[in-house]
Amino acid sequence: MDCLTANINENDQFLTKLKSSDSVLNSFYQYDAMSPESFKEALNKPSNGREKALASIIGEYMSDLDLSDQQRESIDKLSRGAKVVIGGQQAGLFGGPLYTFHKILSIVNLSLQVEDEYQKEVVPVFWIAGEDHDFDEVNHTYVFNPKKAMLQKVKYHTMTPPESNVSRYTPDKEALIEALDQFMGQLQETEHTKVLHETMLSLIQKYETWTDIFKALLHTVFKDYGVLFIDAQDPKLRQLEQPILKEMLKQHGAVDNAFRQQQARTVEAGFSQMIQTDTNVHLFLHEEDMRQLLTFEDDKFYTSKSQTGYTEAELLEILEQEPERFSNNVVTRPIMEEWLFNTLSFIGGPSEIKYWAELKGAFDVLDVDMPIVLPRMKITYLTPRVEKLLNRYEINTEDVITNGIDDEKDKFIRAHASDNFLEQLDALQENQQEVYKQLLAEVKDNEDNKNLVIKNNQIHHTQYDYLRKRYFHNIERENAISMKHFREINDALHPMGGLQERIWNALQIMNDFGMDVFSPSTYPPLRYTLNQIIIKP
Repeated sequence: MDCLTANINENDQFLTKLKSSDSVLNSFYQYDAMSPESFKEALNKPSNGREKALASIIGEYMSDLDLSDQQRESIDKLSRGAKVVIGGQQAGLFGGPLYTFHKILSIVNLSLQVEDEYQKEVVPVFWIAGEDHDFDEVNHTYVFNPKKAMLQKVKYHTMTPPESNVSRYTPDKEALIEALDQFMGQLQETEHTKVLHETMLSLIQKYETWTDIFKALLHTVFKDYGVLFIDAQDPKLRQLEQPILKEMLKQHGAVDNAFRQQQARTVEAGFSQMIQTDTNVHLFLHEEDMRQLLTFEDDKFYTSKSQTGYTEAELLEILEQEPERFSNNVVTRPIMEEWLFNTLSFIGGPSEIKYWAELKGAFDVLDVDMPIVLPRMKITYLTPRVEKLLNRYEINTEDVITNGIDDEKDKFIRAHASDNFLEQLDALQENQQEVYKQLLAEVKDNEDNKNLVIKNNQIHHTQYDYLRKRYFHNIERENAISMKHFREINDALHPMGGLQERIWNALQIMNDFGMDVFSPSTYPPLRYTLNQIIIKP
């Protein structure tokens, strides 16, 4: 596999400022993510004392998996107080978008790089956001159908989606297998298709909950890197979290004020507001089989759906007896994660690292340190088929990744159009405009006639525009194969107006290049980078 890095034009000023260690942006974080001194300082911080208990919980959580030697070593290192590089994601259908896999690869590569450069033990950890309950975000994926040369949506259909968090959800296996068959049926048959299909069927049949199937797939792919997994909704983890959950409840007002003030400062500095939330508690309570957001009003806490009221003492009693009923929202989840782990660095998507900038004040209230915050690596796969098409039409790969194919497609159509036809059409339209100006001058004193001329002129211009549009459309139709090629290039490199990794599913890559395509023995050795990575399998 060949690996290239490319400097893609960065339209995101936030990331540009992050790369340049912008002083204003850095004031919203604890560390300058680009500074080696930040890594030295974070690596030398004392352990939080929870590492042995946490390692035991993770070991138990992963006990239903066939652990690799590397994972056992990671658990040992974690129990000894090793720092972690961590990131997480919701449990998406069949692994979700490619960027989930790329987050893990980013976590792994930064861990290895830091171990090598600083001679300190570092453990890669992936946090499964099983407490989330927005099932519509994770119940579907996309597959590229090479015969149709277009993306197809594949969805897990159910009449009873989870009202609570995804971790508690047991999917209908028949419906899940039906979605898998639909996905696999869109793929091009390769030497890897049968093994991939059988592997996924085996995982679906072996594991019961939505997140356990997700965990098992990621484990199958990444176990040889020593990656550890933990579900945010794990009951044993909740028990360990009781002290900080207690503080989050008791100090909810101070946490909310600090968050709002920090968010206002980021907006004043010119950054977009990322977190939208009306709650002033930033915790959920599981009640009546639903995950309900808590709010505080008139000395009582209220649930968002059932409107049950609790005193602080009553909630603290529930926390003491049933901590698993509580979960974090977008504001408190990062704080919880960092309270648990001896974290060196958090790796997130572009939106995640932006909303972390709004949280430093809340971290400070609860006396929890922020880690070094870094974006995940951006990776695009360039298949031989797509590379051949790019060469055929002399199209720049980086341009398509950034901007899509529309400009190149328009150039192609324009090159196949008759210059003489278009020039005469333009001249005809311009001449008509002059004639209508004269007509307007003739009827300038009659408002009804003026409106009649103006309306008639608009109709004629609409017809000229229609003629031009249909002319170009006919060129597209005459070059249907090339249009299909352009669509194929776009769906591969700039699908749905964005990066490949935001839409494509990792199973597609494994089908084309093998179940072990992401393994250490096959995947190209990468160094953590903020540049765009292009991999040619």
